[in-house]
Amino acid sequence: MAKILVIDDDGIVRDALTVFLVRAGHHVVTAADGVNGIQVFKSDIPDLVILDRNLPFISGSGVFEEIRKISTTVPIIVLTGYDAPEEAAVYLKHGAASFLSKGDGLSNVLTEVEKVLGVQKSAAPAPVTPAPGTPARPRAETPRGTASGLVLIADDDESMLGVLTSCLRNAGYTVITATDGLAAERLALERRPDIALLDIFMPGKNGVEVLQTLSELLPGTGVMMVSGNEDEEIARACLSKGAFDYTAKPPNLDALEGAIRARMLIQRGKI
Repeated sequence: MAKILVIDDDGIVRDALTVFLVRAGHHVVTAADGVNGIQVFKSDIPDLVILDRNLPFISGSGVFEEIRKISTTVPIIVLTGYDAPEEAAVYLKHGAASFLSKGDGLSNVLTEVEKVLGVQKSAAPAPVTPAPGTPARPRAETPRGTASGLVLIADDDESMLGVLTSCLRNAGYTVITATDGLAAERLALERRPDIALLDIFMPGKNGVEVLQTLSELLPGTGVMMVSGNEDEEIARACLSKGAFDYTAKPPNLDALEGAIRARMLIQRGKI
């Protein structure tokens, strides 16, 4: 089993790759933008990176360079939304394991993952090699229960609310909850959470309306949208309205907690 980091701002791609890679026996962590991707890589060095070429905040090429400053040995598979043979040559020249087009289908990505990991397994084990001047970083995963911060979860689905609350409390966060948009907005303005998880459709006010209020009045609160399958396009549009990420139901809890942990570090100026 390999630890694989998927960095892609397209939630559908992240979710699809996560499902198929987990089914293949791998452990998957994800990030939705370049800044989060670098932080997750630093805190939990993976065996393989799947990197989107186009990312918010820091481009794929920028992320590639930062990863190579930390490790010269972890293989990176680069994805692009369109054919760019000239860019493929540049990435491959600088050490990318492969350069793939999303237009060719994700099955090609999965095939390439197994190919790259097969090459890695057949080679002698090699430790992560930091670039000169880069301090060594622990490879061990950050243990659950050591996080801190206030998280607001707003969802009118009580079962989903319970699952998310349990997950984040076990990870060490203080959790407050609301079952409608008006209560979520009021609670957020009163308590000023570090992170807010907002369901797209809630009674009173929907998640998009609450996002707009929080983006205006609480710019220091990071907002992640929670969407059903039919809400994916709306959730994706929320990224341009101030949300830092979104997750589909049912969420990958490990990936969700990892995204929140990375976002919390960004908000505290640790990256």
